[in-house]
Amino acid sequence: MGSAPGSWLWGAAKFDALGYLGLQIRIRSVWSFNHEHRKSSLERARHSINLAESDIESAPTTVTGNGQKGIQYAEISAEAGEKYGKTVRGLTNRHMQLITIGSSIGTGMFVGIGSALARSGPLSVFLGFTFFSVFMLWPLFMAAAEMCTWLPVRGSIFQFAERYVDPALGFAGGYVYWYGALMLVISDFTGCVSVISFWDDKTNPGWYILLTLGLSLLLNLIAVKYYGEVEFVTSSFKIILMISLIAATFVTMLGGNPQHDRYGFRYWHHPMKEYLETGSLGRFLGFWRIFIYAAFACGGPDVVMMTSAEVQNPRVVIPRATQKIYLRLGMFYIVGTLALGIICPDDDPTLLESLDTGASGSAASPWVIGLRVHGVNGLANLVNAIVLTSAWSCGNAYVYSSSRTLYALAVNGKAPAIFKKCLSNGVPIYALAAVAAVSCLSFLNVKTSTNTVLGWFINLSSVSFMITYMIIFVTYIRFRAAVVQQIGIDALYFRTPFNLQPYVSYFSLGFAFIIVLFNGFYIFWPGAFTASDFIAAYFGVFFFTGLFVFWKFYKKTRFIKAGEADIFSGKQAIDDEENEWVQSRVGIVVPGYQKAFDKLF
Repeated sequence: MGSAPGSWLWGAAKFDALGYLGLQIRIRSVWSFNHEHRKSSLERARHSINLAESDIESAPTTVTGNGQKGIQYAEISAEAGEKYGKTVRGLTNRHMQLITIGSSIGTGMFVGIGSALARSGPLSVFLGFTFFSVFMLWPLFMAAAEMCTWLPVRGSIFQFAERYVDPALGFAGGYVYWYGALMLVISDFTGCVSVISFWDDKTNPGWYILLTLGLSLLLNLIAVKYYGEVEFVTSSFKIILMISLIAATFVTMLGGNPQHDRYGFRYWHHPMKEYLETGSLGRFLGFWRIFIYAAFACGGPDVVMMTSAEVQNPRVVIPRATQKIYLRLGMFYIVGTLALGIICPDDDPTLLESLDTGASGSAASPWVIGLRVHGVNGLANLVNAIVLTSAWSCGNAYVYSSSRTLYALAVNGKAPAIFKKCLSNGVPIYALAAVAAVSCLSFLNVKTSTNTVLGWFINLSSVSFMITYMIIFVTYIRFRAAVVQQIGIDALYFRTPFNLQPYVSYFSLGFAFIIVLFNGFYIFWPGAFTASDFIAAYFGVFFFTGLFVFWKFYKKTRFIKAGEADIFSGKQAIDDEENEWVQSRVGIVVPGYQKAFDKLF
């Protein structure tokens, strides 16, 4: 902390006489913003310089613990880039949006949600997804946007936790997220086989696993911008399908069906089903189960954070994309579950039979079942085809996310150095190979006897993601405290609307903690306890705790104070990238179709 008045260690760079040069540094980062952003940034720059003389004695350096952490981060990044290669910023605004949406809407919203509808009722499903979208996903997206707009770096989920909270939290959080993402990869490619078996249940499923997994790995080997284009197309299909199903629901409920039946909310005669108990308690428990399902079915903020290091012009793209992603996902989760409860009876015999027999693909889709109830037939093959692309797209997104997580862990010294290696096109080749190796667990589904075992492991991923969300909230709360203490909250490039932070993060952190704590509540009901169910419900908690305690004692880490948190390392390099990107776009004529895309996305 004892910097001389004439110098200030900022990240890995040392600046003398923080007056005029400080203004130039701030102005250079302004080019990537629109007029309003430029104005506010200039005002913040002038304000910073006016306070420079009085603040310079106590200006926060990047020194924490026993060493200079800011220099450590910069040296790690430089060493990794020069020796092993590095990822590149090849994703655009629309890529980021569609990759995130693609990872968030899988077979669960088209097929798996039928189980929640049948067991909890339409109102419970609608309220559960609404609560989760408003009080969990929205605060997560806003927290992620604030942190990643300030510092869009590799492995931001755990690197931020390491910088702002405790290195042990970063280590544990990184591996918990990597594990959860890998389980989703296995789950989604297994889901692809289930969807394909709607057409062909004779062929050995191993061939279809090889085909879908192999295509994803090949796609992840090419440059990230081409990967983004494929995700854009496949995710567009599922968006079109979701919008079409919602529209079909509201048309048919008003009589626009072959039977001319204005059925409205006819199927809401038991809107909240009882679970384990009768009466109000039973209905509440049925409602609470939806949170556990939503924790697995809903997502997105984690992918925003993991893609931020490969997005072009991140200071502009991330806030814009994040807000639009949430609005789209909110519509799909909230309006979609409302529409589902309207069109499909929760006690429909076909739906219940499909759950009992484990029907494949669209045969078990409550959307297809609901349309058939009202005389709309012939959509099963079309829905099944798009559900297949949906499952594949979701798995593909988490192949990307898990490989980048392992790469970032290696870059930050938390995984073997071999996983730092990147091809010339920016693909972390050995990290991708490791993901491919673990993904081969999908082949366990070739034998029916292994399905239960694999399903047990995959169920663990929902708890892993809830723990990841808790880490994001804790990290954001500490990040905000560091920003307030070191530079002032007005210095942020993006802030949550209505000044709701950090209050919503505190609330959502408590909400996530309660979900994790009680996600296995049914196990403790009289006569319901089994060891396998207990492990499936709480293994993620023990796994995270073990990793945290191990790194805490092995490295003797300590909790980082707000005044010592490293919020500057790597920032100047990103500011320079932003400036170079904007300068490279000067004089370029944007085609009309691109302008249309920009308005749409």
